Amino acid sequence: MMTTPSITVEFEAGDVQQLLQHAEAATAHLPCMGDQFVAKYYAGGKVITKNDWPDISQIDVEKIPPALFLVNDSFLMSNGIDPLQAIACVYKNGHVASEQQNESDAFALGSEELPTVTRILARDFAGIETAQKIRITFQHDPRKGPLVSLEVIQPDGEAGAARIVNRRP
Repeated sequence: MMTTPSITVEFEAGDVQQLLQHAEAATAHLPCMGDQFVAKYYAGGKVITKNDWPDISQIDVEKIPPALFLVNDSFLMSNGIDPLQAIACVYKNGHVASEQQNESDAFALGSEELPTVTRILARDFAGIETAQKIRITFQHDPRKGPLVSLEVIQPDGEAGAARIVNRRP
């Protein structure tokens, strides 16, 4: 039997709750890569193209849902756009970022080389109010591609049912 390689990261539930509050309080949200192909995010409900490619500058950021982005496998950030605040993010496994790392992550987000971003909708964090940790696991399935699951870990160590968060019906 062949096992599929996986990576697991954990975040403190209180930190994740603060990010969710930030995302849900914002009136506009950053789109993720797949959003450029979603007609309902454009004015008029039709994808606007430029040079035969979706023109992401035409996305109505007020139509994007609140969510958290898992960037590479190192930090979670709110997709909320708040002009008065810097990017709100937390690092895996209780790691505290240095200013230098914050700058390099912000640079990576703005660079041409796109980071690997998994959008996790706010609704996928159901049960976080009583949780101690949030565990996110990446598994690479050779047939289906990457699978990203989320578990809400309670203070007694009991894990809720894992939810697949990068597949949408």
